[in-house]
Amino acid sequence: MMPSRCEAANRVAFGNRMEEAASFSPRGIEVSPERVLRILGYGPDMPVRTEVRRTAQAMAGLAMTAATPRASYRRLLIDSCTPEGLALSTGTRFRGPTFSAYLAGCGEVAVFVLSLGSRFDSTQRNLAAAGRTLEAYMLDVAGWLGIEEATRLLKDHLYGEAARDGLVLTRRLAPGYTSRVDGRKVEWPLEDHEALFSLFDEATSPARLLDGSCAMTPKMSRSGLFGLRPAP
Repeated sequence: MMPSRCEAANRVAFGNRMEEAASFSPRGIEVSPERVLRILGYGPDMPVRTEVRRTAQAMAGLAMTAATPRASYRRLLIDSCTPEGLALSTGTRFRGPTFSAYLAGCGEVAVFVLSLGSRFDSTQRNLAAAGRTLEAYMLDVAGWLGIEEATRLLKDHLYGEAARDGLVLTRRLAPGYTSRVDGRKVEWPLEDHEALFSLFDEATSPARLLDGSCAMTPKMSRSGLFGLRPAP
């Protein structure tokens, strides 16, 4: 099947760029103690005990000390995108109607794996093992805020890279997450994590799949893809 005009334009923009994995290390990640407290249910005007506030401040700082954020990503051409699923130039296939709904006009995708690193996990485990439950829980909250910030920085990096090629990013799609398609919620099957991780060298990927599971380790990890389409 011949590529669409949008796909053809993206293939020209892609040029001779290699489809090998690239690395990105998010810098300047900050976790606000106030955001940790908000997630714990403390409103802006609610009183917070001094001990709780100090713990939130300490764990927000520890999260960023323990984190070693790193991402691997690949920009890959799209071979086909139909209501049945997405096929990439590597032969990799992802299932479901999510892609045809959100990747219209895209000629390529940026597939990524991102993690805060194993040191973060071990730091939290040590707190829990020592019976420091509140600190372990707050560190967990701070970690998820950190992975959100790292994802934003990765998206900014990809946005700048795409802009130099005259492209823009779509929203992020990820295995195990739902999107709304034709008025109904549709999930990208979590089992497709295996296909996504097959795109990366296990020795250099910042995360891997647990044996016999589609869950990622380290715990504070994220994966997914962005579509790239010509800028309007």
